[in-house]
Amino acid sequence: MMLLGLLLVLGLAGLALVAFMDNDGLFTTSAGTVELFGYRASLTVGEVFLIGAAAGALMLVALFMLFGGAGRSARRRMASRREMQAQRAENLALKRKHDTIATELAAQRAAEAGAADAEREVEAAKAARDAKIARDAEIESEERLSTR
Repeated sequence: MMLLGLLLVLGLAGLALVAFMDNDGLFTTSAGTVELFGYRASLTVGEVFLIGAAAGALMLVALFMLFGGAGRSARRRMASRREMQAQRAENLALKRKHDTIATELAAQRAAEAGAADAEREVEAAKAARDAKIARDAEIESEERLSTR
């Protein structure tokens, strides 16, 4: 696709050059007087053509710079969003692992303390873990809504 675009640009540049060179009165025929910022210039048709071609080329360069910068910014934002989502998922997994270990530790301590107290402590640890998981899920859903 780039090769096709390059060929098209070169072909059009060649066509413009041929039209420019074949026109005999290009630099002798006056296009009129132009006044800009208090300065007057008497330009020929050829000079007006060259100024227009230079202005068009500068406009293309400016557009390429504009769209290139916008694309880079968008890619950077998307990469940071992906990284942030991965960190949130990792934090949530670590919290769940911590809660599981805390529940196991509570069960082990309860077994050492006694069978009657063990049942209550295990249930309390499970309830606390479930409440924390529910809170984490709620926080995660709020963060998803805020990043959109």
